[in-house]
Amino acid sequence: MDDIRSQDRRLFLLELLNPRSLAKEIAFLAACWGAYHWFPEAFGWAVPAAAAVGSLGLYAVRAYNASVAKRFRNQRFAALWAGCADRLERFRKVVGKMRQDQVASLREMPRTVEAVAKALYAALRRADLVSSEVLATERGVYVQPPAWSSSPTDPQAKELYRIADRNIAEYRKLYDAVMAGVGRTEAQAAVFMTTLDTLRVKMLGYRLVDKSPEMPSQDFLEALGEARLQLDAIDKALEELDFSHLPKLIAVESGAADAETTAEEPHERQSTSQ
Repeated sequence: MDDIRSQDRRLFLLELLNPRSLAKEIAFLAACWGAYHWFPEAFGWAVPAAAAVGSLGLYAVRAYNASVAKRFRNQRFAALWAGCADRLERFRKVVGKMRQDQVASLREMPRTVEAVAKALYAALRRADLVSSEVLATERGVYVQPPAWSSSPTDPQAKELYRIADRNIAEYRKLYDAVMAGVGRTEAQAAVFMTTLDTLRVKMLGYRLVDKSPEMPSQDFLEALGEARLQLDAIDKALEELDFSHLPKLIAVESGAADAETTAEEPHERQSTSQ
């Protein structure tokens, strides 16, 4: 989460140092100082000082709220997290109403849901950053790679075109590996939302039917256990979804490519000498 917090702090500082907002705040503070300087008997020092402090506080709050709204670069990921947050809030309300029933499994279930939601938020933020960075530079390249219209007869030219085709295949492989993590994160968000929807309705049914035979306690506890397994599966998948492994994957592939290039050098030198 350190990378996410660092990104949040950076966005907050950018909003604090927004030139237009900062200019307005400085103008207001100057007006407070002018009121005290030119009309000390009418205002005294307490009123302008209180106005300045209050204005600074509101300025910081506005900057923070503006930075929160910009945490997701892609609206698709913002909508996914909004859906997850909505389900989480609805789940909290239902849990609050069921506290009086003192169902044993509900003591652990809310903690599990909260932990998974926290990990899912971090994963969505990272997927959003990865997706935006990749699409910013790679948009259109994947679907439209360089094409070769000529059919050279020169052996060296043929070999160079073969290396270029191999590079295209390697590029697509690495691109797919990066975007696969993004897709898995979106899928985990969908599973989280649907799991909470099912769990919430079962909890409401258990509570509203007053533990009648239509929803016996054992069936309800088994439903909680099934939901717990799904949440644990999400949590485990999120732990395995580590975007930091991608540079290592690229390094391995580059090393393999270098080894192949080294093995091909004697052949190229032999062709050149001919």
